[in-house]
Amino acid sequence: MDYLSTVTENLNQTTFYLLLSVIVLLVVIIILYKTYMASRKVHAQMAEYSSLSKDEFGAKLQLIEVHANEHKLNKKALGPLGKIIDEYCVTTTDNNGVITFANQKYVQLCGYPADEIIGRNISLLKSNHHDAEFWQNLWAKLSQQKVWHGEICNSKKDGTHYWTDTFIFPLPLLSDHGQGYISLSTDITAIKKQNDKLLNLVKEKDAAINKVESLLLHSEKMASLGTMSSGIAHEINNPIAFVASNIDTFNEYLCQFAATIIQARKTLGEAAFEKLLAEINEPAVDSDDINFALDDFSSMVEETRDGINRIRKIVSDLKCFSHEKQEGYAPVDLHKCIETSLNLARNEIKYKAEVVRDFDESIPLLEGSETQLSQVFINLLVNAAHAIDDQGQITIRTKKLENEVSIAISDNGSGIKPETLKTIFEPFFTTKPVGQGTGLGLSISHDIIQRHGGTIKVDSEIGRGTTFTINLPISQQGE
Repeated sequence: MDYLSTVTENLNQTTFYLLLSVIVLLVVIIILYKTYMASRKVHAQMAEYSSLSKDEFGAKLQLIEVHANEHKLNKKALGPLGKIIDEYCVTTTDNNGVITFANQKYVQLCGYPADEIIGRNISLLKSNHHDAEFWQNLWAKLSQQKVWHGEICNSKKDGTHYWTDTFIFPLPLLSDHGQGYISLSTDITAIKKQNDKLLNLVKEKDAAINKVESLLLHSEKMASLGTMSSGIAHEINNPIAFVASNIDTFNEYLCQFAATIIQARKTLGEAAFEKLLAEINEPAVDSDDINFALDDFSSMVEETRDGINRIRKIVSDLKCFSHEKQEGYAPVDLHKCIETSLNLARNEIKYKAEVVRDFDESIPLLEGSETQLSQVFINLLVNAAHAIDDQGQITIRTKKLENEVSIAISDNGSGIKPETLKTIFEPFFTTKPVGQGTGLGLSISHDIIQRHGGTIKVDSEIGRGTTFTINLPISQQGE
């Protein structure tokens, strides 16, 4: 029995070692096979590269990269070139800019297969972002055998752009047997997009700040203008009052003189009257001068009265423009206020336009100054009538919103030019001919609506007409 046990044990050990030897042999065969296949792949890739480029330095880089990839070598162990290929997007070109090598990192970044860029000029990857001066400066530095560093925006195969932070070295600085250039790039596309986004935000903030500063400056100017307008109005009002009074008295005097001259001519007769005129040496007058003066003085007085009335209107508008005291508000029937304004502006409208009303009868009484709101509506209605050349239509629409009401006054007149819309609410700005407008109507209207806590805006199209839209709160909040 002991003999059989020993034989069996020896057989088991022999079988074990035999199996172990077979397994080791298989492992060796597999390793050798993989090494053989990897070598064949290396040779195939090198052969493929050789068909694309004969550049010696590019072939060296290709060999390093292929061996490192296929044999799972540590690229850092391959020296500086191995580290460079591992960490950067690398391309090499000859002196004419023809690409002689591109590592896998760069191939993946640009979206072109290696066989579509190797042997092609680097201009294939250019985008339209950089101007001619940028490329001239780049090549000028490289031609002096100096290193160039900067950010380049190139174009992928699908047309999208990508950014790289790039160093370009003349190859003689790195290799004794290499001509051309080597580019070491880092993809910074995501960083550039983030920076662009931040820059746009900064620009938007700057624009908003500038707008606020402009509004503040404009507000200060308007406040100064209001103070100045108030002073001017008071200074002009007093002399205009006595000038108007004197014109009326002067007209009475002239009428008396005219009646006296006419009566004297009848009493003396024409011959005696002419003789009397001949005796007047200074100033010398004749019958024609007298006749002209008698015919002309009444129209001159009337023109003077019109001028004085116009000055009074300007003074009145200036006072309203500079008025700062808040009037006590009371419930206002909006539709009644509009009808009152239509009656007051009737002479300006009746020969020019048909008025169409589209009123929302659910609008309640709102807090405000009926006098001031009527002034706004009159200004807008008169402007609408003046914008219509022959015969047109003015439409007034009201609508109740949640906590406010909307009033739209539209005309189908000539419209307002886009460049004019920007300044339409500024004081003294007018598109009317000289003598037909003070340029304060819309500015005063804008001020009144703001005092009521509302807004006023204008939309216009040349040849189609203009719409002024006013939004007013139903009840005033706070002071």
